[in-house]
Amino acid sequence: MRIARLTSIEYTASQRDRFRSGELVRIWAKQYPKIFDKDDIRVTRKQQNYHFFEWLAAIIIYNSTGYFSLVEKYEFQNHERKQKILRKLMTNEQITQIYLHGAQCPDLLAYSPDHRDWFFCEVKGPRDKLRKEQITYFEKLKKFTGKRTYVIEFKKKKP
Repeated sequence: MRIARLTSIEYTASQRDRFRSGELVRIWAKQYPKIFDKDDIRVTRKQQNYHFFEWLAAIIIYNSTGYFSLVEKYEFQNHERKQKILRKLMTNEQITQIYLHGAQCPDLLAYSPDHRDWFFCEVKGPRDKLRKEQITYFEKLKKFTGKRTYVIEFKKKKP
């Protein structure tokens, strides 16, 4: 299976700095409450150097398609809101298969507001590449969910 790259998007260093400082986290959480919840904010505040690209990708997907996203860790039981949505999107058998393969799910699970359509999205920063294990897992995801994993790549805008 060939991994489908949605797009490559430029970001600025100042955007990432504003996210790390918490400024964009607060702004985006307020602007997009159906994407980012208190748990996303908590996780991001604990790991301020991470999650920028995933949050930005979720916003881009929403603004271009109207689809919401579950941002990272949606496969874990302790994320109650995300688990509730996951159960609306997938069958119990599909959810079970996610756990059986032991790999981390793609960064985003994007879904239509009516829960009738969804897809996976892996997000890659400028120094991050798809690993062989990820490609193998994404192929398995396609096999048991029928859904592709798309990739959004970010690159730093040159001054």
